[in-house]
Amino acid sequence: MIVKEHEPLGPKTTMRIGGTARYFAELTTKEDVEEAYVFAQKNNLPLIVLGSGSNTIFADGEIAVLIIRITAAHLTIQPSNHPTTTIDVASGKNLPMLINEIAKVGLDLSPLTGIPGTVGGAIFGNAGQGPKGIWIGNYVQSVTAFMNEEWKEFSKEECTFRYRESVWKDAPPFVAEDRDLPLQMAPIIWSVTLNIPHDDPTIIKEKIELLLKRRIETQPHQRTAGSCFKAIGENPAWQLIDAAGLRGMKHGGVQISEKHANFLISEKGATFEDAVKVVSVVKEKIPEKLEVEMRFIKTNGSLAY
Repeated sequence: MIVKEHEPLGPKTTMRIGGTARYFAELTTKEDVEEAYVFAQKNNLPLIVLGSGSNTIFADGEIAVLIIRITAAHLTIQPSNHPTTTIDVASGKNLPMLINEIAKVGLDLSPLTGIPGTVGGAIFGNAGQGPKGIWIGNYVQSVTAFMNEEWKEFSKEECTFRYRESVWKDAPPFVAEDRDLPLQMAPIIWSVTLNIPHDDPTIIKEKIELLLKRRIETQPHQRTAGSCFKAIGENPAWQLIDAAGLRGMKHGGVQISEKHANFLISEKGATFEDAVKVVSVVKEKIPEKLEVEMRFIKTNGSLAY
């Protein structure tokens, strides 16, 4: 494991906002994961896992943590005559690439088309289509993670998937507000076993293309981090934001998208505080309690929301 110091974080996120990481490491093996875990403990450092940065904004300045990125992207497909085929995929695998790769052999993960990020990030937040849609958790058989200094396989039931939530989000935070308290290390997702249904490759390709077309028509494609807020019951967050007259609202270099009111977009030079201000205004203006889906990470590594 190679540990870098003062590593720029903005380029590692889709909104291109953020300062530097005190320590940063890319991990390709299980041994790297164990080594990073020990490094964080020995140095009393919070540890944050970063995927492709498509749902994360870092504070400006130095983030006093060890940030790790799983770059392992292995994929194993187990031949099957059953209605589904089992695949094992590393958490660092790019999710859109996975969807297209397995489509060529007749495995249909098309309902997750258009969701950015890594497989690990998708598992962490149970990425999917919405409160009543299809989530990645629907396909999970098991998840392998490093927890309490040992490797553990979590069954689908143990992952407790629900709308935009999982046991991984429920885990104790990597960072305590009181830095004198002992750090609690949350599990690090390494790989996932999925059960994927079969279909004709041509049909899967058509479904992927249709879903991508819809995404292009309805979502912005600037510097954005995807959906910012979770839906409330059956009420999509964008409808609540729109009803409050906040579509297009801007502060500094961050704006609520005119195209989709649940997306933040950033301009060159945008700051963490710009993004925090926009989110704060939304939360103040809407009487319902909107939960922030994105990770806003402060300089001590804790979450702003």
